[in-house]
Order: sequence, then structure tokens, then C-alpha cells
Amino acid sequence: MRTYATNSHKAICRLLALAMIIDGRLAPQELKALHHSGLLRRLEVSEDSFDETAGELCQDLLAGAGGREDGDVELDPETIDRLLAEVDAPLLRVLVLQGMLDIVRADKVIDHRERRLLRRATHAWMPALEPAGS
Repeated sequence: MRTYATNSHKAICRLLALAMIIDGRLAPQELKALHHSGLLRRLEVSEDSFDETAGELCQDLLAGAGGREDGDVELDPETIDRLLAEVDAPLLRVLVLQGMLDIVRADKVIDHRERRLLRRATHAWMPALEPAGS
């Protein structure tokens, strides 16, 4: 998995794209939710930059899948934490987490992989918001 500069547009876009595809499918409602939210515009990220970064994420995931017969791509918790660590500005974290929440809720189904991503982001970025014993 490639690395991006901390707080860069690419680091942010990768997390948003990951929220869309971590469940193994891209629901059209998720992409619409991102575009309708205006988040990319507020972050001054072009749609072309988002699309390019999403493509790079898919390439990296497929390269990391190796010869798995089931075709599933599963990210280990350490990799997710490393990707989350590439965003460390508090305001960016709030905006990206809100965007990720909007994305995973858009199709009305929150998959266990989406839930795990959101839980790790909340734990890494906003531990005071986690319920006791999480």
C-alpha cells in the first residue's frame, strides 16, 4: 500500500474511497452521498483527484490480494491504522469521519467491515467519544 503525505488530499481521498469499497462493493448511493455532501468542495479536492486516488487504492488492494481464490480483499487493523494516521489535523479528522459516516450510511446497510473501519477511526481520532469498554 503506497503512502501519502500527512493531511494531503490523497490521504483524505483514500479514506473516503475506502469507506465506499471496504465492504467489497461500490453502491451508487455512497458515491452520490459524497458528491451531494459538498465535502470534496469544502476540502478543495477535485473530483478528478478523488477518482485518481480511488483508482490507486483499488490497484493497491488488488496487488495486496495476491492469489487469494475468493477474490476478497481484507485489510488488517494495522494497515487501517496506518492509513488513518496519515490524517492528523483535528478539523480534517472531523470532516473525514463525518464523510465516512455519510458514505457508509448511504446505502442503508452497514457491513461489519464498514463498522470496523469506523470504529478504528473513532478510536484513533476521537477516543473520548468511544463508550467505556470498547
